[in-house]
Amino acid sequence: MKSKEEFLKKVLVIKKSVTIFLLIIFFQSCAEGSNTDTTIDLIKEVETGLTTRVHIAGDSTWSIEERMKHYGIPGVSIAVIHNGKIAWAKGYGIMDKESKAPVTEQTIFQASLLGMPLTAYGALRLVEQNKVTLNENINSYLKSWKLPDNEFTKEKKATIKNLLNHSAGINLHGIPGYSTDSPVPTLVEILNGTPPAKNGPILVNIEPDERIYVSAGGYAIIQQMMIDVEGKKFPELMNELVMQPLEMNNSTFNQPLTTKHLAMAATGYLKDGSMVKGKRHTYPGMASNGLWSNAEGLAKFVINIQQTLRDNSNKGLSKDMTALMLTPYGVNSYYSRQFKYGLGFGIMNKKDEIYFRHWGWNRVFFGQIAAHRDKDFGVVVLTNSTYPAFNDELIRSVALAYEWDNYVPVHKKIEVEQSLVDKITGRYMSNGRIVEVFHKDNQLFYKNILDLEAEELIKISDSSFVRRNSSRLMQFKPNSENEALNLLYLNRNDGTITSTFVKMDTDKKEPVEFLLEGDFDKALNAYMALKEHDPTYLTVTEDYLNDLGYDFFHEDRMKLSQDVFKVNMMLYPDSYKVYDSYAEACAKIGEIDMAILNYTKSLELNPQNNNTRQKIKELQKSE
Repeated sequence: MKSKEEFLKKVLVIKKSVTIFLLIIFFQSCAEGSNTDTTIDLIKEVETGLTTRVHIAGDSTWSIEERMKHYGIPGVSIAVIHNGKIAWAKGYGIMDKESKAPVTEQTIFQASLLGMPLTAYGALRLVEQNKVTLNENINSYLKSWKLPDNEFTKEKKATIKNLLNHSAGINLHGIPGYSTDSPVPTLVEILNGTPPAKNGPILVNIEPDERIYVSAGGYAIIQQMMIDVEGKKFPELMNELVMQPLEMNNSTFNQPLTTKHLAMAATGYLKDGSMVKGKRHTYPGMASNGLWSNAEGLAKFVINIQQTLRDNSNKGLSKDMTALMLTPYGVNSYYSRQFKYGLGFGIMNKKDEIYFRHWGWNRVFFGQIAAHRDKDFGVVVLTNSTYPAFNDELIRSVALAYEWDNYVPVHKKIEVEQSLVDKITGRYMSNGRIVEVFHKDNQLFYKNILDLEAEELIKISDSSFVRRNSSRLMQFKPNSENEALNLLYLNRNDGTITSTFVKMDTDKKEPVEFLLEGDFDKALNAYMALKEHDPTYLTVTEDYLNDLGYDFFHEDRMKLSQDVFKVNMMLYPDSYKVYDSYAEACAKIGEIDMAILNYTKSLELNPQNNNTRQKIKELQKSE
């Protein structure tokens, strides 16, 4: 009898255990189903939530497909990081217009400058292996080539550290790619600037540690250093130091691609929609421009950075060295006071939320990384065309859907009273730059006089205004000394004033306004008088005018572009750059003879400019 009771008890225990086990499985499956449903909802939210730099509550948003069509982007790959994992990865559009092959999670894109943080990671691994040091003269490690000493290196030498953070004073911002029918230079030929390299020689043209200037030339030096120290090819080295440890199986620095990777590679397309010659270019400057990857591979790299900082990874770099990668270097930037760069990554401070990022583009590909330093989220977006605005819109959509801290400013619109409208409308100027505020159709507008379109100026508080396409806050306040009304631009993070524009007399004009009106002679006379009075005045400097000419160039406002470049030639006749820029504008509109003439003048002033020499040859062939 007793044994029967014990048997029944055991049966009941087993039944209870089975029931509990089945309940656990049931609840787990429900949780997994719930998580799947949540992810699907978030994907849909991302796919339909593309928005402007500042989002105004109630604004409509765009879908990925709408914006791809708007910009003319054939294919997109995205990988979203959430809770320290790849939440989802997906492709949109096509990788090649001829085959119509769709973009998938495995499709690889030319990631261009996104290779810089990976190269930095690889170089820092050599530092941790005690094969090189961060602060030693780079020439101590170079064997195949040496960085020439000059007047800028007398006091300070270029080091691995300031080559990685772009403070070494290296001259070359970009290294060109080479089409399939062009001879490809060696790395040493690129460093020396000798044919068939299209660039001039790589050298120091600013004292190291003076400012940050993103330089592909500096990373070419790092590439040569790593090759000389290890005695291996660069793609092999990067595979050993980065790709294999981080399991980035579809990422490579091989140039050109292997047969395996070619089958997965997207075709690159120019902004006019045409395919780049040979589908893609070869970049022997691999450290800066040679990376090919899918979005998922780069997401693994980002996750490793985040996990290492929290002691959750034993792959690759140490925590201290990884933290150094994301420590902003404390020197001035060529770009702006807000631009910060560590060892391989750009750093963004958004109201004390620290994000790291990088971008990469060449003629036909654009990619972007954005991720939080201390929290487990981020995103990678790759495209086979070059429209950075699209990538920004998609990243903002991810940030809003996943509620990233302080990434996208969101405001409510407040009605503007008429008395304030009457007070603030008018023209404002700072260092020759002019903006105007005006009222039309019951809306307040803001317009830089150089732009074709005005933007709505939106009141968001008693004292502050914003525009949808600028993250800066704006305020209108009287000058305490003369009571003139000032338009102030404020840093969103700390409220400091970044620019002050003073309300103008209505009849005052700047030289550029004569160009906008089509009066070149009056504009030239005004520029010459202004330069004679104050050659340091911002809008009369060579660099400002060159940048302005290219702004018009990229907007296809070619008459204005040529006129600005022509003014620059007359103000700075001894600069090779001004003739080079004017020649490029002439070539774009088919004035081949004028292009050759001015490229030739540029080459006379700078015989080492191989890129200009190559352009002359190409134009002569086309005649």
